[in-house]
Amino acid sequence: MKVGGASRSVRSRTRWALYGTAVVVVLIVGLLIVLFRSTPTAGSVVRIVSTKTYGAVLVVKGGPLAGFPLYEFSGDVGGRLGCGTSKARGYDLDPNGALEMTCTGPMSDILRNIISDDWPAFTTKARPIAGAGVQQKLLGTRYRRGIGDQVTYAGHPLYLFDPSSAPFKPLGEDYLETVSPLAPWHGYWTLVSAKNGDADEGVAMIEAGTLASGQRVVDVEGDPNVNPLAVTAYTYSAGVCSDSCAPEWLPVLTTGTPQVRGVSARAIGEKRLADGAQQVTFDGKPLYVYWKEKVSLAKSGALVATGTAGNGDGLFGSAGTFSAVPLGS
Repeated sequence: MKVGGASRSVRSRTRWALYGTAVVVVLIVGLLIVLFRSTPTAGSVVRIVSTKTYGAVLVVKGGPLAGFPLYEFSGDVGGRLGCGTSKARGYDLDPNGALEMTCTGPMSDILRNIISDDWPAFTTKARPIAGAGVQQKLLGTRYRRGIGDQVTYAGHPLYLFDPSSAPFKPLGEDYLETVSPLAPWHGYWTLVSAKNGDADEGVAMIEAGTLASGQRVVDVEGDPNVNPLAVTAYTYSAGVCSDSCAPEWLPVLTTGTPQVRGVSARAIGEKRLADGAQQVTFDGKPLYVYWKEKVSLAKSGALVATGTAGNGDGLFGSAGTFSAVPLGS
């Protein structure tokens, strides 16, 4: 009987110990749930910066990337992501600096100074948050494997490229990466308008450029804040090129009266598009740039800044032909 009684006593103590342990576990789990719910993961915050040249454009608010400009890519159109994760070889400012890289990658790469992706995606761990002047209804996300939830604005995926600067001088503005020897992502990079998410190219500079043949043509300045380059501009025989031309042909836009260099100011005008953007015209004809525009390198390895190849001349669009615009001697 003593043995049996002792045995029941041991089982009783063990049972109560298990009960006690279970209660403690439940309390701990409950506490963790409360703490988790009371401290949710914060979403990435977007704010605006207002400038004379670009108007109100999107930048990162807060954290180690505070003030970094946000960009969109002309090749990301209609759900198609032109800025992907396939590797390609692209030209760098160093004559011998061509790199094997992808167009995009995780946001953490820009913090760790990893340069194997050209334009790291701006991502978030929770619903992105609109700072003052940013429209919350235009913010969204798009999941990308190996990258995470990339923040979008009016459907445009947002990317990072260069740090903040004062005064505001975004290095990726009007940056072209069309075909080799450039990084061949096929398109142009621009700041993002806080108003509607459209490409914000700032005040356009229309200038005289020179083709390899020596012919002088109308150009638009690209990559103005790093390595200014005269990019061939084109007109379209059918007049206005509709959305069916995208992403191959992009309107030359401006946020103010275009500047001119070597071109008659009287020939330059503006045409308001359906979305409110202002497209630059020459002699009343809207101007465009080509998504696979070729560039040339000098013997030093630097880009030839006086003009691109004009290889879009004579190409057929959805209803007409694109032509470079000759200038008189």
